[in-house]
Amino acid sequence: MNAEIKRIFPGPVNGLINWMEQNFHDIDQFVITFKMKDNTTITVYDAYSYFEALGIAAFTTDVIQRLSVDGDFVPKEKV
Repeated sequence: MNAEIKRIFPGPVNGLINWMEQNFHDIDQFVITFKMKDNTTITVYDAYSYFEALGIAAFTTDVIQRLSVDGDFVPKEKV
């Protein structure tokens, strides 16, 4: 699986919506977890199988760990 890493800023919500609109026809499967302001989470997915969804989630974990090790993870600033 080829990985492209994208941190969306400034204006992450608008940036995410814009990115999704620009890439809508190329998205085949996804697993996304959002942390809500009330401290709950919601996971949204569209995958061909349970194993594909697990693979996407595991791949995401690996990418975040590599970013951290390489010093490339840029955390969101609390306002």
